[in-house]
Amino acid sequence: MSESPDGVTPEGVTQMDADLGGVDGDSTEITGPDQAVELPEPSPEWTVVIVEDNEDYRKDVEDQLRRSDVAYGRAPRVIPVGEFSQAEEILSAQTVDVVILDVRDDQGSDDAGELLLDNLKSTRFVPVVFYTAYAERVEPLAQPPVVQIVGKEEHTDVLVNAVRAAFDSGLPIAVRGLADHVREVTREYLWDIAKQWASLGDYDAEEKTTFLVARLTRSLELTLALDGEDRLRGPVGRALALPSNWHPSRIYVIPPIGEKFDTGDLLLHGETQRYWVQLTPSCDLANGKADRHLLVAADPLLEVDPFLSWGVVEPEWKSIEQAVAPRGGWSQEEKERRAKLKKASNDLRAESKKIILGRHDRFFHLPKFFTVPDLLIDFQHVQTPTDSEMGEYVRISGLASPWPQVLVNRYNRQTGRMGFDDPNADAVLERISREIIERQAEAVGKGIDE
Repeated sequence: MSESPDGVTPEGVTQMDADLGGVDGDSTEITGPDQAVELPEPSPEWTVVIVEDNEDYRKDVEDQLRRSDVAYGRAPRVIPVGEFSQAEEILSAQTVDVVILDVRDDQGSDDAGELLLDNLKSTRFVPVVFYTAYAERVEPLAQPPVVQIVGKEEHTDVLVNAVRAAFDSGLPIAVRGLADHVREVTREYLWDIAKQWASLGDYDAEEKTTFLVARLTRSLELTLALDGEDRLRGPVGRALALPSNWHPSRIYVIPPIGEKFDTGDLLLHGETQRYWVQLTPSCDLANGKADRHLLVAADPLLEVDPFLSWGVVEPEWKSIEQAVAPRGGWSQEEKERRAKLKKASNDLRAESKKIILGRHDRFFHLPKFFTVPDLLIDFQHVQTPTDSEMGEYVRISGLASPWPQVLVNRYNRQTGRMGFDDPNADAVLERISREIIERQAEAVGKGIDE
């Protein structure tokens, strides 16, 4: 395990770093990219609501789902609904993990499914599968795996697989885990301070709510702490292992929160399509004191040395690394070429790893995540656009704590360095060596005299 100069331990770091060498109750096993997870049966069960006015279709889908294992190896609880008004009541009051929607209802309305989807968006989040004979009407709404579309001309297996895809996306787990956590922290905290509630009598409801929100905020922060052991509360949350400390999901806030620029924002310049990171202090941004903004360049990783050179050398070396020498061995010229390529590849790889691990003052790696490519921040490449010029930049992502602070610290250290002449270290060490020997000789001489 290593530690960067900022005191942040890059345990596991990223996939690129790996490439560089470096519960109670009934449960089922789900496999993620890193490990298998024993996922307990939640309460209520994983639930699918079918909103379909045609009774034959509704019963067929219900039967298929009840005999399936789409919900993490289990058959889900299925709630069949024939009327859209009833569906709205269920969706607003019950825990639902996936919804199957028809586009038409029994009154012949062509946009009933779309209206219900709009109502869902305004009240809650749940993955949706449109199951309709009018697939072309809702095709523009498709956002798989959140919103999927299956035509009724398709076999029901296609619909079942779409429901499975919604569960496999991990979204139902994330929603259940977060909801359970908020409920559990609220319950535990309020009962814990119940005996002190009378002392809060002078505070109004708004202040008491703020008090609780602060507690929830801190609880969620602890689940993401770089050195913390906290986990999400509730049966689902407790079963989930958090990703490694440097996993991209711990770094980015996508989309960024709020409408105003903030320290650590990843920006994209509209005309040049170049990435920049905002390092202007958040207090100046909030108070309108930033006449100019401090931005540092974040260029695509493989366009900057040493990664650029490594990207050229590495394929060439890998293409010959396992080659079998001909009878009689390699020629001297070929031996020298292979040795040179191997050394260049290893040296560039080591330099690249140093940057990935956060041990380079000038560069800092932002890992690939969602639409963000692997980027390399260059603290020497700076620009200071005016406040009016910032309209040319689009906020792509925020950065979670402590990364904005880390980047500001890195920038200050890079720009605040003081140069001095190197001392003659060999001469100094030679002098100290003589002093050590002389002291030892003096000590021996005193011992003999005594």
